[in-house]
Amino acid sequence: MLNKPKKTLIGSILALIIGTSCCWLSVLAIWLGGVSFLFVAVKYIEKVQTPLILTSVSLAILSLYLYRKDKKG
Repeated sequence: MLNKPKKTLIGSILALIIGTSCCWLSVLAIWLGGVSFLFVAVKYIEKVQTPLILTSVSLAILSLYLYRKDKKG
């Protein structure tokens, strides 16, 4: 009985992918989960971007004022 090299090669490649899936499948799942979380976070931050900017500018001005006040006193 003769083995066909093309079928053996395809079977070997398939066995390699299935055999190593324990290593790369978890990493792929983590990357996809991280990317989807990043998209959700960006969508939320887009909605509250203006209040965040106003709050950060206000805190920066307050910190400069308190720093100058403390330095003079």
